[in-house]
Amino acid sequence: MKKEIRTVVYDESLRIEAYRFEGIVQPFPNHFHEHYVIGFVENGERCLSCRNIDYTIGQGSVAICTHCMKW
Repeated sequence: MKKEIRTVVYDESLRIEAYRFEGIVQPFPNHFHEHYVIGFVENGERCLSCRNIDYTIGQGSVAICTHCMKW
């Protein structure tokens, strides 16, 4: 079994959080963000759903989520 790695870094000057997930295979539940989310797939594939449409994104893909914001 591959070990899960979760890393969080906060840059005080930019006021930006950065998360790095490795080896996590469970799906994320439906949720909303009060901020923009930018994702990058370094290796492998990731399945995601946005507005009830399923997508599979692969190595080198960038996902920019603006529709998840709850207004």
